Amino acid sequence: MKRACSPESSPEHELQALLQNPQQPILPSLVAPVSPPPSRALVQRSKNGEEEDAILSTASKPDASSSLAAIEAGQVEGIDHLSVISTRLRECVRVLPDQPTVRLPIGEWIDLYQRNEHPEGRHFVIHQHDHPIAGPHYDLRLQFSETSSVSWSIMYGLPGDPNSQRLNRNATETRIHCLWNHLIETASTKTGSLIIWDTGEYEILPYQMDPSGPETDDSRSESSQDSRVSPEEQISDSAKLREAFQKRKIRLRLHGTRLPKNYTIVLRMDKTTDFARPIREGPKRRRRHPSRPTVPRAPSTSDSGSPSPPPDERGSEADQRAPSEPHSDSSKPVDEVYAAEIEIQRNNAYPGSSNTIGSIHQRRWYLSLDRESSGFEPTIAIGNNTLARSRKKTWARNAVGGGFDAFYVHGPEAERSVVTARLGRDVLDDEGVEEFVPRRGWRPVLH
Repeated sequence: MKRACSPESSPEHELQALLQNPQQPILPSLVAPVSPPPSRALVQRSKNGEEEDAILSTASKPDASSSLAAIEAGQVEGIDHLSVISTRLRECVRVLPDQPTVRLPIGEWIDLYQRNEHPEGRHFVIHQHDHPIAGPHYDLRLQFSETSSVSWSIMYGLPGDPNSQRLNRNATETRIHCLWNHLIETASTKTGSLIIWDTGEYEILPYQMDPSGPETDDSRSESSQDSRVSPEEQISDSAKLREAFQKRKIRLRLHGTRLPKNYTIVLRMDKTTDFARPIREGPKRRRRHPSRPTVPRAPSTSDSGSPSPPPDERGSEADQRAPSEPHSDSSKPVDEVYAAEIEIQRNNAYPGSSNTIGSIHQRRWYLSLDRESSGFEPTIAIGNNTLARSRKKTWARNAVGGGFDAFYVHGPEAERSVVTARLGRDVLDDEGVEEFVPRRGWRPVLH
């Protein structure tokens, strides 16, 4: 049976006064309820004999003051995020003696964050976000300043098979986040569960494009030879990231805990989407189904509504947008509430962060595995012999022991936090979320 964090052991003394302060700004899309799928789905799972639903329904629900969802939503300000979040996550660590689980100890996780709390920090995090409307996706966030990180939403997670049929992934640019958001693991009925899939430090490598290859094929687009830079010309990786971001071509090595050694990817802008979307002034009505009435929708302040997977995976954009109801807080005028949301859209940054890198919401990028820099080389098999450096699209570890065993991202039912070893449903349990209904139809890329 899973253990739930006790409300009495949470850092209530630091948060209670802040949450009860009526002057704290509250963003509507983070507190307005999202209409869930029919509850009969939960009933059906109960009929199928899934005892875990019964466990979740009887779990003690933490007080609002202990909810990390309130912190992530921006309802709590003026706190030491590292202290509060680390205390909470330490209480929720799962011990799995019978399962080999890749883990980053809490102490090392704290040290990793603290040593990057400066303008030249290069912290990264990959969040697994299981959202009730947008479905499961993986948010890659890269620190570019002392307070802020640029973010992409990747539908199927990072590629881990050099011979995958879907080596290129759509990566949708989302809003600028606060650096402390890299620490968060949380859950709510409206936004689903969020776990830290991996975290660490990134390295920016020189980008050299092979003009003979197509723009969307990375099989030969990157050079594995790094340019030699004199010590006088060396700059920080965060500065290199800002420069590469402006060029719309980023070659990135991630030094994480779960990801294999020398794991390198490439992010490239889709040239047809280098534009700024118009600001939507206030709520907009959308009809998800002819038989269902529509309700006003506020722009989401979580990236849960931002990912833009391929049309064949999601259907039309209008059919998949997350509906929400008007904000029920009568203490703030509706016009004032939506004015705050519009300001976030205009700046493409959440309060507390600064969009000094020039990020634009919902631009499409391509993300691919840089196979040569990750330690692979193309091969062709003829009988029992292998001819290296061929043009055939079969990749194997290079002769000097590079590369890694292929890995696949299996989604919320299988992927655990690299910090707490929790599944998404464990986070729902720990945060006292009882009525979350995940979106159906998501399939991992396993080939």
